Amino acid sequence: MAIDQYILDKLRSNLPFSPSSDQDIFFKALSSFLTGTSPIFILNGYAGTGKTTAMAALVGALAELNKEAVLLAPTGRSAKVLMGYAGAPAHTIHKAIYRQKAPASSDEGGFGVFELHPNRNKNTLFIVDEASLLSNTPGGMLFGSGNLLEDMVSYVFKGQGNQLLILGDSAQLPPVGLQISPALDPGHMEQYGR
Repeated sequence: MAIDQYILDKLRSNLPFSPSSDQDIFFKALSSFLTGTSPIFILNGYAGTGKTTAMAALVGALAELNKEAVLLAPTGRSAKVLMGYAGAPAHTIHKAIYRQKAPASSDEGGFGVFELHPNRNKNTLFIVDEASLLSNTPGGMLFGSGNLLEDMVSYVFKGQGNQLLILGDSAQLPPVGLQISPALDPGHMEQYGR
């Protein structure tokens, strides 16, 4: 049995019901992604289509395959929801990728400055839910380069063999000041292909 078929079987068996035809298409594509060399996979689907449920099955399958997964979300609330569905720890992107560089001072409004943390994960799948919220426009320089999407991708691929699975809904509002979410735009994310 080919490894991608084995992964596909694990994905299906970790779903608490028979997958819909769309979920099965996703599982087949995901199995190929996990065994291939592509660094980024984008799953864009409307609310209620089963993205998070499928992702929970993926986390269960990865645990059975002894493959590491890191679950991330842009907000504390979305990380908590993700953790509830997946039954595995989830963190905000900020908590996972940044560390305080210097103690807070009045220059930074009492917050301090945060830099990109070294990524020690290898051969790990990073799963980012609610990615439609991620912006690629420079914000304040309190966090890394000030560009959350750029910093996140940079962090993920500092580790050898890491892959990035991005989940989101393009029907949700894009980041402030943008027409579309860059994290869900394959044309934009192509530039990060390694």
